[in-house]
Amino acid sequence: MNRYSNVIWDWNGTLLNDVALCVDIANSILSNHNQTRLDIKSYRSVFGFPITEYYEKLGIDFEKESFEQLTRKFITDYNTDVKKSRLQNHANNMLYTLKVAGITQYVLTAAYKKDALHLLEHYDILKYFKMVEGLDNYRAESKIDRGHHLLKVNEIDKTKTVLIGDTIHDLEVANELGVHCILVANGHQSFERLQSAANKNTRVLANLGLLKEFMLYYD
Repeated sequence: MNRYSNVIWDWNGTLLNDVALCVDIANSILSNHNQTRLDIKSYRSVFGFPITEYYEKLGIDFEKESFEQLTRKFITDYNTDVKKSRLQNHANNMLYTLKVAGITQYVLTAAYKKDALHLLEHYDILKYFKMVEGLDNYRAESKIDRGHHLLKVNEIDKTKTVLIGDTIHDLEVANELGVHCILVANGHQSFERLQSAANKNTRVLANLGLLKEFMLYYD
């Protein structure tokens, strides 16, 4: 018997393995400020939302820097190289398995919606999703409002729904939407950070390969 009827997927870091690309872009920004370079481990220890706070942790002073200018650089560099990134291991198999199990799938992302749609089509997985919700800008702000919209227009039963993401913000979104949450620690934040934020409605997994049994069957 299926545990859930609906899955709301985060995109960046959860299904798309773009972490190395984001580390490279962060280091490109830091090189202009004579700051210490990041590796994936140190990146996962500081990345978070809102993005302005993440940049401040990197040592960016917004009294001297323009957030809009940094955003433009990030988006330009990201869009140039993102298609070199791959889907997370087990992503395709998991999407197919859930579809066969009759589970309805959605995407809820803090990325610019048109870009997300383009990439989902590029990786040939758009076919798995009933609806994709994202932002209408590049500021990577909270996606809570878009989440409420997704639930409303699709008349989703919250008690049979789980949000799968890779950051503490995904947990915050799930809490605000009133749905369960699974955090997968092969994205933009470390297992330790995710585990420290988890509550009784949250499960933290090391990778997508551990998701199948938990998703499909009751204990």
